[in-house]
Amino acid sequence: MFDLTVSLDVTGRRCVVVGGGPEADARVRGLVHAGAEVVVVTPAPSSGIEVAAAEGLVTLQRRGWQPGDLAGAFVAYNTREDDTPVAAIWAESRTHHVLLSTLDDKPRCDFATPAVVRRGDLAITIGTAGRAPALAKRLRQQLQERFGAEYATLVEVIEDARRQVLPREVAFDAWAAKWSQALEDLDGLAALVRAGRGDTARERIVATVGKGGR
Repeated sequence: MFDLTVSLDVTGRRCVVVGGGPEADARVRGLVHAGAEVVVVTPAPSSGIEVAAAEGLVTLQRRGWQPGDLAGAFVAYNTREDDTPVAAIWAESRTHHVLLSTLDDKPRCDFATPAVVRRGDLAITIGTAGRAPALAKRLRQQLQERFGAEYATLVEVIEDARRQVLPREVAFDAWAAKWSQALEDLDGLAALVRAGRGDTARERIVATVGKGGR
C-alpha cells in the first residue's frame, strides 16, 4: 500500500477531538492554528484544552463520547486517552463520511498526522505513515533546532523577491534553475535575515534570478 501525503484546508470546518490528554492537546493546538472550528469531547480536559475553551478557541463538551458527536464533522481524532468505544466511533465516522484518525490503531485511521515544524507560513512535516511516530517526533526536535524563527521572515523575503522578478519571461526549466541558484546558499540568506538584513537577502535573490528570469 502506498501513502499519499496531503495538506487539508480545515479553515472554518468542524473538527472533533475525542480525548483530553496531551495527545488531544497537541491536535487541538494544530487545529486551532489552522483555523478550524474545534469541538473537544472529554470528561477530563488537559489544562491547555481548558485554556483554549476559556478563550473561546474551542467548544468543550465535558463528557464522554456519545453517538452523533461526529455528525457534521470534516475530520476527527480519537486519541484513546479516555475510555472511548473505538469500534463505535469508527463506525460512526463511516456513517457520516468523516475522516478519522485513531491513535495507535492504524486499521481505524484514514490519515496519519505528521510531526510539524512551523515557522510562520513555513511548515516542515515529517511522517512515517503512522509506523514510527517516535522517530518523527525526534526528527522534528532536530529540525526545530536547525530552522529558527528567521525562516518565517525568510518566506516573506522570498515572496517579495518573487513579486519583483515576475512575470516569468523564460521557459519554466530556466526559471526553476535560476531560483535554485538564488537559494543555493540558504544558510547565508537566513543569516542575513537573522541579522536584520532582509533587504540585502531580497536584493541578492532578485539579482540572481533577474527580471522575468532573464
